[in-house]
Amino acid sequence: MAGVYNGTRSNTRQPPSGHVPFNSQLSNVDNRISSATATFNSLKNMLDSLNPQSEFERGVVTYLDFLANQVREIKSEQVSLREEMLVRNRNMVESVDDLTLSVVKTEQYSRRDTVTVVGLPMPETENESDLCKKVAETMSVSGHQVVPADLSAVHRNSKSNKVIKGKTVPPSVTVRFSRINQKDNVLRGYRNYDVSQGKRRDTRVYQSLTSHYSALRSCMYEFFNNNNSNSHEIKNVNLKVKWITYQSPTAGFAVKLDDGTYFSGIHMWYDFVKLIRNKFPDCIVGN
Repeated sequence: MAGVYNGTRSNTRQPPSGHVPFNSQLSNVDNRISSATATFNSLKNMLDSLNPQSEFERGVVTYLDFLANQVREIKSEQVSLREEMLVRNRNMVESVDDLTLSVVKTEQYSRRDTVTVVGLPMPETENESDLCKKVAETMSVSGHQVVPADLSAVHRNSKSNKVIKGKTVPPSVTVRFSRINQKDNVLRGYRNYDVSQGKRRDTRVYQSLTSHYSALRSCMYEFFNNNNSNSHEIKNVNLKVKWITYQSPTAGFAVKLDDGTYFSGIHMWYDFVKLIRNKFPDCIVGN
């Protein structure tokens, strides 16, 4: 058995609190019908063993037999109804999934022209013009010349620096390009890992993500980090992530592990679950 993930998951079709799952409701009805059938059969057998003599006793036996037959008919109809309801429920879930995915992709598509810059130092005083110039200079490291006029909007996502573990962390910057193809060129050319220095750049550029995709990425990292922190539970697979990157509204996230395993097309948590389970059957991960 591999590591078990029990963290928060995005879009897992979790029912609301207090809700009884559909399959459980059907099973409950099946059990009640089976119990009633067994009860009627038991009463009839008991009366038959007493060798009913009077007209009343024979009438009771006949009536119980009639009720038992009705219950059996109801049970047969319940089986047919169960299959129909399961099909309808499955179709409804798939329709909801398709609709949710469409909304998620559309929302992310609206950010096609937008990137997030992380780690860009913020001085004590900074105006919009200075910020635009610094952002343009940073983007030009990609090999594609960027000037302030290429940016339709630039703003800090907070008004002050944060101190995390004794290190000053400047607020991120949201940048919208005037032309999507230029943004694409910058993202393709900018390397967040500086090969010449052998380390991650202090200032990094990412595709701007909606809250859904941001949460999904966090959940995937949390899954891998949970495995790493509980490595004694992992026996047959070594799930160490190399990187997780958002590719496009069509392709979603791509994941690459240290062993070279590559996944793509991840838009929902259950996409990730399916890929992990198919590749690593011994790895247990929540629905």
